[in-house]
Amino acid sequence: MEIINQLVYLKYIELVNENGLLLKFDNLPFWKNNRFNIYFTERHHDYYECIYIHFKENVLNYHMIFKSLIGEQLYIEISNQLLNVWYAEYFDHIEDRNTVDHLEEIEVSNVKFEKMEKTAQDWKNEYIDLESTYLDLLAGNK
Repeated sequence: MEIINQLVYLKYIELVNENGLLLKFDNLPFWKNNRFNIYFTERHHDYYECIYIHFKENVLNYHMIFKSLIGEQLYIEISNQLLNVWYAEYFDHIEDRNTVDHLEEIEVSNVKFEKMEKTAQDWKNEYIDLESTYLDLLAGNK
């Protein structure tokens, strides 16, 4: 079993050429998430972990599934050209491990990993989300 990503919050997803998807992971949660946020790394990173996955089947079968998982904590595993996607929040407890529905043992033709630096706009968007959440909380306490 080879887990590809260490940053676990799925932030963005894009369709790419040759029947592929680009998944961008971060360690900052979406600020609108009402769940307790677990940071899986010691500090905020100035990059995304990007995973390019090229599928043997039609990518559109998986595009919407991954799109619905934006904001979730996920691990991407590749084993013998098969993709598995695990919920990261349950991963430490073997008995609780659970793969994401419909994203288990999918044949892939190619997988590529790279780190992509966050831009000033990325940081600005994070700040705006945080500010909005703070103002919503402040308004709710009055």
